[in-house]
Amino acid sequence: MRLSVALLPLALVACDTGYNINRVPLTEEFDQAPSNKVDILWVIDDSTSMTEEQASVKAAGVDFLEQLETADMDFHLGVITTDGDSTNTKAGVLLGTPAYLTSECRTAGTVCTYADQLAERFEPGTGGSDQEKGLEVALSAVSKPLTETFNEGFVRDDALLMIIQLTDENDCSDSGRLGPTATGEDCYNRYGELTPVGDLVAGLRDAKAQTGTGEVVMSGIIGPEATANCQFAVNGKRYREAIKMLGGVEADICLADYSPVMQSLGLAATGIMTNFQLSHAAAYNVDDAETERDESEGNPEVTVDGTAIKEDATNGWTYLEDYAQIQFNGESVPARGAHIVVTYYSAGPVPEPPSDGSAS
Repeated sequence: MRLSVALLPLALVACDTGYNINRVPLTEEFDQAPSNKVDILWVIDDSTSMTEEQASVKAAGVDFLEQLETADMDFHLGVITTDGDSTNTKAGVLLGTPAYLTSECRTAGTVCTYADQLAERFEPGTGGSDQEKGLEVALSAVSKPLTETFNEGFVRDDALLMIIQLTDENDCSDSGRLGPTATGEDCYNRYGELTPVGDLVAGLRDAKAQTGTGEVVMSGIIGPEATANCQFAVNGKRYREAIKMLGGVEADICLADYSPVMQSLGLAATGIMTNFQLSHAAAYNVDDAETERDESEGNPEVTVDGTAIKEDATNGWTYLEDYAQIQFNGESVPARGAHIVVTYYSAGPVPEPPSDGSAS
């Protein structure tokens, strides 16, 4: 969770090669999740090819819930499908009754049945649209009017929102651009007309900001980049892009055993963040002569609870230049409630997401 951003005035200085940000250090502060509250939205592909994958997630559901129970998480659990066709009047509406499952039974001393109920929701069938609009329906599910009608109460002001995609196709969110007669093939033949992933991610962040505090994270069990050994899966590159931008867990839908994947997703849902979004791109690798930056600049400096953390890909932090994010690795991941401070020199605005060829 972002706590504050201390930004000193920036001066733009014209030069022959463009604009350079004047050498002014920025300091940004974050808090690791102080709360054990999490609202988890599963988005399940219900197209014809998903029978085995739905069954695999259902079978490993206990591994997912075990992580939440071990961490004593206060959770809301909801499930929707990827069917966002205009003919589906319940697109983005949470499945089942009650609309979402909670952990209240544990504190109330009653018998908890959420494991069985979640297992039922993990198999919504395979009669859904072949235009899998997982990003678009997720945004609808956590936005008005659904948050004031069918899905009311699911998203809480002070809880982490975690969205988990399960699909063997690429995302086809188009905001209606493809039209009512479009087919699944149009998702690929008219790829450039799809809604840019960055716009959908921004929409999710805005929707969560309207409910109060807390972050939004996306994870997914999706088609891998190389699908040669996975007969029915398609590279889920739009989902992958959203996962990278929102700092979640990416898993391969082609795996035979989903238990390790579900354990990782459950652990991520406990709210411990590994990636923290900066408000500006950071000057980095300033010792490289090609950067043409002043020698007085330095790479980001990171502390956790006042202790300096080293830059290290195994047990330290790394900087993701494509997304302007600080990523913590291994033993350096801050504990719940930890206070993170990042000091850096701005290299300009946060980069636009790498182009996926969709509409802009």
